[in-house]
Formats: sequence, structure tokens, C-alpha cells
Amino acid sequence: MARGPNDPTLGLARILKQKDKTSKAKARWRIMVASDPSRPVRTFTLPRLAPTLATLFTVALVAATVLLAFGSWKLSGSLGALQHRVRAMVQAADSVALAPGGEYGGGRGNDAMLAATTARVVQTMGARTGKFIIQAANNGEEVEVVLNLDTGEVDAAGYTRLRHMMRCLRTTAETPIDPRLIDLLYRISQRTKQKIILVSGFRAPMFSLATLSYHTRGMAADIRIPGMTPLMARDLAESMGVHGLGYYPVSGFIHVDVRDDNSRWTDYGQNRQDGEGTEHGPSRGEDVRSGEIAPGSGPG
Repeated sequence: MARGPNDPTLGLARILKQKDKTSKAKARWRIMVASDPSRPVRTFTLPRLAPTLATLFTVALVAATVLLAFGSWKLSGSLGALQHRVRAMVQAADSVALAPGGEYGGGRGNDAMLAATTARVVQTMGARTGKFIIQAANNGEEVEVVLNLDTGEVDAAGYTRLRHMMRCLRTTAETPIDPRLIDLLYRISQRTKQKIILVSGFRAPMFSLATLSYHTRGMAADIRIPGMTPLMARDLAESMGVHGLGYYPVSGFIHVDVRDDNSRWTDYGQNRQDGEGTEHGPSRGEDVRSGEIAPGSGPG
């Protein structure tokens, strides 16, 4: 039976159909604000993507928090290893300062002190060790230094003797040796398969003519390498990326230090080793590539 346009059932069917479409549509989030009874209720409709964006933001925030926590954990582990290394070096230095017998004059007192000091390298599971020999140019004394290649720590007895060997030749004063300098001397020895001849190590500040000398801070050494000319030793150190490098062709040695920046110089003066009234180093920071230092140049 056909229904006319005025049939009320047509309107009902249309309403039901519209209701079904509304229910199928994704509902939006709405915020209703009723702050004043005398004013109409305010309604704010949020975009349909707002819940998805909020979820993505939360996930990204959680991921960033996890990454920062992991980075902080790794940093704390590295800092702990560095503190352990510094403590080991300080303890070795303190063992020298607190050892009975006072000054090092050689003989039985010095031998007893060295015998009482443990000669073991701080060991870790699977740690690699290396060693090299350094000889004093002034008296021929030799020291074998053993170090842990994984941590950079040096055996206590070897460090004690090395620190004593690198003492100021004018005052016999000693200073802690920078671990980076010990590592540099080890790498030079490994590259050349030779022992290191020490010409000069620590220099007491009151006898240093330089305004800022790395010798006064245990960060520098003047060395020779058996079987190599000073030029060959300089080129080797240059290829290894040594930061502070001085070339002394007449005096017959090279200067190496572990400063942070790069500096190169050449000094043709005689007797530039650690003798009374002498000093060596780059004059006014002049780089060898911009001009070589003439004999008798000023301290640096």
C-alpha cells in the first residue's frame, strides 16, 4: 500500500535513519563550562584527533624519560671509573709522601720503601697489561713501568720509582705525574720497541723561567729514543698526534707534553736540558709553521 507525503511514518523513518548515522559517527570531546547561573553554558568542542595526539605525546614523553635515565646511568658509570682511577693515582702519590725515610737519597732507605710498596697492578677480569722501560739520562737508572691498559692505572712500585726518577734535578722535589703523560710514553715505547731515555721531567716552579711550563705540573718530559735522531723522534711524535712538541736538534732531544691545544717549536740552542739557569719552550707561543725559534729565545 503506497504512503503519501503526509504519512507520519515517513518522518519517523527519517528520524531513525538520522539517529543511526549520528551514532555511527565518531563522537567529539566536549568541554562544558557553567561559571555563572545567569549566563548560558559554554561548550568547547575538541578536534577528533586530540585523543590520538595526546596519546602520541605521552608515548614520546615516556620514551624520552627512559633515554635520559639510561644516559644518566651510563654517565654515572663512566664518572665512577674515572674517580676510581684518580683515587688510585692519589693513593700511589700519598704512599711516596707518607713513606718513612723522608727524602729520597737512594741506598737502603729507598730500597726498603720500594720493597714495602705493593707491585701489583690493579686487576680487573680480563684486563690487559703493558709495560715499558724508562732510563734516566743523567745516571743511567732504569725503571720498568707496568700499567693496566683498560683503566690506565700504573703499578704502585713502578709509579713510585718513575715519580722519583722524574724529580726536579735542582731541588729533588717531586710531583704527581699526569696519567696521560705515562700513557704517551708507553705508546712511544711500543711504537719504537725501545726504552725511553729521560732527559728532564719535573721542574720546580721557582727554577722555571717559563710563565706557564708544563714541566712544573708533571705534564711534560724531554726524551731521547735509542737508535733515532731527534728529527726522527719528532716526526714519530708528530704522527702520533702529540699536542705539545718541541724539537731540539742541537741539544739532541724532543719535548713532549699533554696540553689540551697544539703547539710546535724548534730551538737550536745548546744545552737546553734541565741545567742550572736554562729553560726551553715555545717563545710567546710561536708555532713552528709560522717561524722557528732562534737560539737564545725567551722562555715559554
